[in-house]
Amino acid sequence: MTAGPTTDSLLDAAQQLAAAERQGDVVALGQLLAADYQGHDQVGRTQDRTGVLRAYADGEIRLTQVELSELQARIIGEIGLVTGISALQGEQGAEQFHFQLRFLQVYLWQADRWALVASQNTRLPW
Repeated sequence: MTAGPTTDSLLDAAQQLAAAERQGDVVALGQLLAADYQGHDQVGRTQDRTGVLRAYADGEIRLTQVELSELQARIIGEIGLVTGISALQGEQGAEQFHFQLRFLQVYLWQADRWALVASQNTRLPW
């Protein structure tokens, strides 16, 4: 039997997501993203699960660095909120990038695991 939702398991899910993004692990991303995932990137574009998985599978997004800091977690019932800063480096298409984001991730505890249902990113100045 799996324990219920904890802040430790919630923060672990956020770290697993960062690792899957860094490694381009589409299988792990598919397990972490809820079927109805919706997000907004740093320039306000809407993202969904299908689009995110396709971008990693096609190699459109390649991350060489994903470092999380200032992580905070909060659980309200079966909803988990994670906030923090992510330092990202990599390529999107032919364009290289290196920037920091402040993020909010919203997870749902379902089937004894956390699934990311929503996210919002805001680009930070260096």
